[in-house]
Amino acid sequence: MAFTTVARVGEISVGGAKQVTVAGKTLALFNVNGNFHAIDNECPHRNAPLAEGTLQGTELECPWHGARFDVCTGAVLSPPARSGVKAYKVQVSGDEVQVEV
Repeated sequence: MAFTTVARVGEISVGGAKQVTVAGKTLALFNVNGNFHAIDNECPHRNAPLAEGTLQGTELECPWHGARFDVCTGAVLSPPARSGVKAYKVQVSGDEVQVEV
């Protein structure tokens, strides 16, 4: 697998998110204190777009029903979601944010 550039560092402010598409997958990309994390964008509960959720530290709240996820691991932290989402490796090269899918 190879890393693909999906954004520039300056595009996503600290605590912010961006929806990106890479290799046919829609991901949610987050900036947690300068560290970038990527997870599948679709909540397993009702398919809400996770990039539109509220981020507090590494914890993301789904915008529709309040399920919570760890953006570093994709693990579910609270219902109504019963399962987590896939997390992807992210690297920064210069000012490019790259994801491995």
